[in-house]
Amino acid sequence: MATVASQPCAGGSRDILWRVLGWRTVASVVWSVVLLPVCTTVFIIFSSIDLFHPIQWLSDSLNDLYSSRVIFYLLLLSVVIIIISIFNVEFYTVVPSIPCSRLALIGKIVHPQQLLHSFVHAAMGMMVAWCAAVMAKGRYSFLVVPCTRTESLDGPAAQTCLNEYHLFFLLAGAFMGYSYSLLYFINNMNYLPFPIIQQYKFLRFRRSLLLLVQHSCMESLFLIRNFCIVYYFLGHVPKAWISTAMDLQIDEQFHRPLDTVSGLLNLSLLYHVWLCGVFLLTTWYISWILFKIYATEAHLFPVQPPFAEESDECLPKVLNSSPPLIIKYLALQDLMLLSQYSPSRRQEVFSLSQPGGHPHNWTAISRECLNLLNDMTQKLVLHQEAAATNGRVMSSSYTMEPKKANSPEETTFLTPKSSQMPRPSMPPLIKTSLFSSKLSAPGVASPLGSPFGSSVMNRMAGIFDVNTCYGSPQGSQLIRRGPRLWTSASDQQMNELSNLPSTLSAEGKTVRQPSVIYSWIHNKYEQIKNFLSKRVLIMYFFSKHPEASIQAVFSDAQMHIWALEGLSHLVAASFTEDRFGVVQTTLPAILNTLLTLQEAVDKYFKLPHASSKPPRISGTLVDTSYKTLRFAFRASLKTAIYRITTTFGEHLKPIPLPSQ
Repeated sequence: MATVASQPCAGGSRDILWRVLGWRTVASVVWSVVLLPVCTTVFIIFSSIDLFHPIQWLSDSLNDLYSSRVIFYLLLLSVVIIIISIFNVEFYTVVPSIPCSRLALIGKIVHPQQLLHSFVHAAMGMMVAWCAAVMAKGRYSFLVVPCTRTESLDGPAAQTCLNEYHLFFLLAGAFMGYSYSLLYFINNMNYLPFPIIQQYKFLRFRRSLLLLVQHSCMESLFLIRNFCIVYYFLGHVPKAWISTAMDLQIDEQFHRPLDTVSGLLNLSLLYHVWLCGVFLLTTWYISWILFKIYATEAHLFPVQPPFAEESDECLPKVLNSSPPLIIKYLALQDLMLLSQYSPSRRQEVFSLSQPGGHPHNWTAISRECLNLLNDMTQKLVLHQEAAATNGRVMSSSYTMEPKKANSPEETTFLTPKSSQMPRPSMPPLIKTSLFSSKLSAPGVASPLGSPFGSSVMNRMAGIFDVNTCYGSPQGSQLIRRGPRLWTSASDQQMNELSNLPSTLSAEGKTVRQPSVIYSWIHNKYEQIKNFLSKRVLIMYFFSKHPEASIQAVFSDAQMHIWALEGLSHLVAASFTEDRFGVVQTTLPAILNTLLTLQEAVDKYFKLPHASSKPPRISGTLVDTSYKTLRFAFRASLKTAIYRITTTFGEHLKPIPLPSQ
C-alpha cells in the first residue's frame, strides 16, 4: 500500500523536478514570448490588407508596428502567454486520462480544476480579442461610440451608443478561449508524448509549425461557426445587459443588429474575427508545443555520480525512488538510450562496487524493470479475470503484501508464481508542481486514480469513473467462477449466492458468513441496478466503451516499453561486455518474467473487443499515439524475448524454465 510521503521527501521531489524541468519550462516560455512579435506582425499585416494599394498597405502596417500603442499591447499579450504557459505546466501529465463512459467524460469536464482552467482561458481569450480588435483599428476599436442619429441644433448633446462589433469581438474571444480549454481536456492535449526518434528541438518545432498553422485556421473556422449560432440565439442577452449597466443606447437605425441572419453575414466582420481566432490559437499552440518539446527532451542521468552530493540524481536511485512521474519517464528513457548507444555507460551498469564487489547498479536497475513488468502482468491478469466474470468485482477481506528486501544488496526477483500476488502500487500518477509546495491533489493517488482533489471526491470517483475502467488491483480480489468467458442470464440467477462476500483465512477456510442485513442490502442493490440498466437514457451515460477500457489498461505502457527495451538490450550486451557475470545470476528471473508477461499479453488479445490490428492514425496536431500503445507494447515484448534468445542461443538450455 502507498503511504503518505514525508515533507523532506516531497521537498526532494520538488528539487529534482525543478533541476530537471525548471530550466526547460523557462526556456519554452521565453521562446513563446520571443515569437509573439512575429505572430503580431503577421496579424497586423493581414488585418489591414489592401491588395489595390500594396505599397501603402505595407507602409501603414510597418508604421503601426513601431507605434507605442502596439508595443503596449505586445507587453499585455506577453503576460497572457506567460499565464497560458503556467497552466500548461500545472496541468501536464505523462499518463493520459481516458474516460470510459459519457458520464466519466462529463465528470472530467466539470471538475473544479478544469472549470478554473476554462474560466481563466475564457478571460485570456477576451483579453487577446480586445488587443486584436484595437490593433485592427476601424470600427472594431472601441466599445462606446457616439450615436450617429441626427439631432437638432437646439436638442440635447449627442448620446453614446454601444458598438456591437467590438462586443462581438470580445465575446468571440471568450468563446474561443473556453472552447480551447474544453478541447484541451477532451482531446488529452495535456498529455506529453515522448518522441520515438530523438531530434533537435528546432527540427521538431519546424516540423510542427505548418501543421500548427493549418490546424489553427481550420479550428478557428469551426469555432466562428459555433459562436455565430450561439450569438444568434443568445446574443441579445449580453447586449441588453451591457447597454443597461453602462447606460448606452443601441443604434439599430444605422447598424444592423448582429444577432440576426443578415447581421451575421457581414463578411468583413467574420474575416476579422476569424483572423483574431487564428492569432489566438497560433500563439497558444506555439506555447503548448514548445513546452512539449522541451519537457520530453532526453535527460542524461549519471549511473555513478562523480560526487556524493549528486547521488540523488543517479539513474539507479531515481528508478528505485518515488520521484515525480515525468522524472521516472525521463529516467527510463535514458535507460533505454544508454542500453543501445552507450557502451561506456553500460560498463558502469555492469561494474562492481569498491570495496565490497557488489553489483549495486545492475541490481537496482534490473529490480525496478522487473517490478514494472510484473505490475503489467498483474494488471492484465486482473483485467482478464474481470472479463471472465463479466466485470463483477468483489472487495477482499484480507490483504497480502510481498516480502521486501531488507537491504539494497538483498534483491528479490519475482517468479511467475509470485507475480500473481498483489504488489505495492506504482508511484502516484500525480505530478509535483513547480510553482507551489502543496499539490492541488493529495500526495497519494487513490487506487482509482481519480483527479478529484480530496478524499471525498476520490470516493465519488467510484460513481463517476473518471480515470479508470477496471477494478483496482489494490484492495479488491476477483472471484473465479470457472473457465468460461461468458455466463448466461440463467447461470447468473442460479449463481447469485456465489457472489456474496465472505472472509477467508490464509488457509482458505470460511471464517465469517455475510449477515442478513448485508444480504438484504446486496439484493436491493442488484434490483436497483437491474432496474436502471433497462433505462436507455441512463445506460447512454453509464455504458462503458470497450475501446476506451482497453486503452485505459495500457495508458502507462510507455514506461513498460522502455523497461523492456532497456533490460533486453542490457542483457544482450552482457553476453560480450559483462566481465563479472553479474547479469547471468538474474537471467532466469528475467526470462521467467518476460515469458509470463508474454502469456498474459497473448491471452489478453484473445479477449472480446480486443482488436488485433492497430488503427490507422492520420497526422494531426493533437497526439493520439496513446491509443495504440498496446500494439507497441506487444511488439516490444516479442522483440525483447527474440533479442535475448538469439543472443544467448544454446546457452539458454541449462536455465530452468517452467514447462508451460
